[in-house]
Amino acid sequence: MSNQITLKDIAKTLNVSVSTVSKALNNSYEISAETSKKVRELAASLNYIPNDVARSLKSNTTKRIGVVVPNVLDDFFAKIIHAIEFEASKLDYKLIICLSNDALLKEAESVSFLLNGSVDGLLLSLSKETQNQNDFSHFEALTKRKFPLVMFDRICEEVICDKITVNDFDAAYSAVKYLVQTNCKNIAFLSTITNTSVSELRTNGYCKALEEESLNSPILINIPDYSNFEKILIKSLKNKTVDAIIAADQFSAICAINIIQKKGLMVPDDISVIGFTDGLIPKYTLPSLTTINQKAEDMGKLAFKTLIKRINSKKEKEVTHQVIKTNLIKRNSTR
Repeated sequence: MSNQITLKDIAKTLNVSVSTVSKALNNSYEISAETSKKVRELAASLNYIPNDVARSLKSNTTKRIGVVVPNVLDDFFAKIIHAIEFEASKLDYKLIICLSNDALLKEAESVSFLLNGSVDGLLLSLSKETQNQNDFSHFEALTKRKFPLVMFDRICEEVICDKITVNDFDAAYSAVKYLVQTNCKNIAFLSTITNTSVSELRTNGYCKALEEESLNSPILINIPDYSNFEKILIKSLKNKTVDAIIAADQFSAICAINIIQKKGLMVPDDISVIGFTDGLIPKYTLPSLTTINQKAEDMGKLAFKTLIKRINSKKEKEVTHQVIKTNLIKRNSTR
């Protein structure tokens, strides 16, 4: 491995102090334009790369934020990351993104790695397995150190930190009410993220609305993974007279539309479909998908700004739980 050029090397070549070189590279007003130009030109010719580790030790900050998400295949999480990066770039922060792939061990490894001096704070949405097993022990070291942490979307009460969610209960509740207004009476709730905090809240909102409308007992279609999606959904449709489906995410709603139409039924004439999360794809499905807009961009921006406030806070402040209101975007998959 080639020797890395240091500030000392540049200073020695130009016969100036290391402090002068450092200030010149950081555009300090204390250094003349002529000297700054010489320093930058030499640094460029020598392919000088700033030592982030040394700089972070000196300033006690890394200017980096860790982000841990269950996946990036989901349009919702991809949008959140995009929004976080957009806000981070304004303040010259960089992101280190880790994927848990909905696994407890991978999430724990990511938290341990990022806690080890790599970042100034952490943004995290819990994995499905973490919530299924109700195991949050990997956050103990983090909370003991009062390390800046903001959980978003999938959260837990066991870890004391700032939290950002949407009104999941109210969103599902309102979706049922809307379907009832369109004369749907046998409404099912379909989830591929069972036992997560968001799915539980949405299920509860769905059940509450059914109860108020004096409709049939809840029709809960829980699908553990997509490999059996079609088989489980078709079996559920055979056993129940379903005229509407609320899906806990965008992708499962689109899959449901395709399978329903494959069976020779019509959407929405026979079965209406609503999905959570909005983006470009729902506009172009056939029929276009009615969605509950979770406002992923707003969540990403708010999560980052909340974390920065926590990082910069001189005093210990009480944690907050901020809730973003969703809205229903009506398209052609509902009557």
